[in-house]
Amino acid sequence: MPSTITVDLHSEMGSLNDTEVKYIKSPSKDIDTDTCLGQISPFFNVKKTKYGGRGCFAISAIPKGTVLLTCNKPISSTIIKPFRKEACTRCFSYCDGRILKTKIQKKFGKEIVSLYFCSEECKEEFTNDDIDNLYADSLLEIERHYIAGLNKPEMELKEPSKTADLQSVIKQEWEEVALWEKKIRAMKPTKRASQIFRISDSEYTEIKYVIGVLFHMYKCSKKQVSLPIKYINELDNNERNQLELQLFNILQSSEPEKVQKYPYLLYSYINIYKFLVLTTLPPLQDLVSSDLVRATIGRNLSNAFGIWSEASNPSEEKEFFGFGVYPSASYFNHSCGPNMIKKRTKNVLTFTTLQDIKPDQELCIDYGNYINEKVEVRRRELSEWFFDCGCDKCTVELQSQ
Repeated sequence: MPSTITVDLHSEMGSLNDTEVKYIKSPSKDIDTDTCLGQISPFFNVKKTKYGGRGCFAISAIPKGTVLLTCNKPISSTIIKPFRKEACTRCFSYCDGRILKTKIQKKFGKEIVSLYFCSEECKEEFTNDDIDNLYADSLLEIERHYIAGLNKPEMELKEPSKTADLQSVIKQEWEEVALWEKKIRAMKPTKRASQIFRISDSEYTEIKYVIGVLFHMYKCSKKQVSLPIKYINELDNNERNQLELQLFNILQSSEPEKVQKYPYLLYSYINIYKFLVLTTLPPLQDLVSSDLVRATIGRNLSNAFGIWSEASNPSEEKEFFGFGVYPSASYFNHSCGPNMIKKRTKNVLTFTTLQDIKPDQELCIDYGNYINEKVEVRRRELSEWFFDCGCDKCTVELQSQ
């Protein structure tokens, strides 16, 4: 195994235009996926499971209470509209519903838009991670157009005809988007700005996440490094960013499955893409392609970690603030009887064993609040992640019926 690998930002989606190649190169044979996956943790290997896909398997015996992985920050995150003034943009801290006082602000005409932080320290950390204020300005641009859009008519809700062949509709709709995009990119900036439309709250949430991923790609392209073969917790910040991006690109996109299950989302994803074409700032605009945006959305669908409020007791209802994508943690599969627990401290995720682990035993977390319900309820809810749970707990309960 070589001592270093050269980072090659890559995409698994279709062809790219010449400007995009500056930042995202086609898959390279020099990149060893297994090597990247092997850098996540000294405690486990990521390999194929007997039931499909990848999972994490213990290399040797692991005692109960062992921290197997710590993720310092997501590759991208997003806070939903109702909490955008109450949950910290960087670390997700929530102060009992109080509007946060620390801000990054920008004035557009008479309108002032803001990003909210829990402290000056968090604001400074966010700024230090930025490049020439590009990420902050990109998020503020979204806020600006989202707020302005509230004065515009709502977009008509569309859904493919139930009698039409869905795959043909998807292909045709995205071909029409390509024609639209060609006209838009030929417009003068002032005319182009007049085409910006109102987006829904869910689209607003998704767009902020996509912009975060595009910024991460841009940042890695500006700070490319030769990635040493070390575990992720031994890498410096730039090296860790590069590895997380590679791990993100390895993740499977569930966008086709999601649209197949909920066809109306086709038009929501098209709205997201069109909004990005119209509003993304020039340094990131080269990265905006339909294939990349669709894959970025799709990698969130089955890999994101929800950001929830802390509950003081088990009966207290938690608030959902948004989500973050942590690629190095996205290879843990679900079990209704998990042998690991995830803990969030601000924007840091820590994964710790709940029991003694045997060699080659799969390491599993639970994907939400679905471990105490009846097996039928658990399986129905977990189908949103596009799998039928076959953990030991489900298997025993199904067999006993």
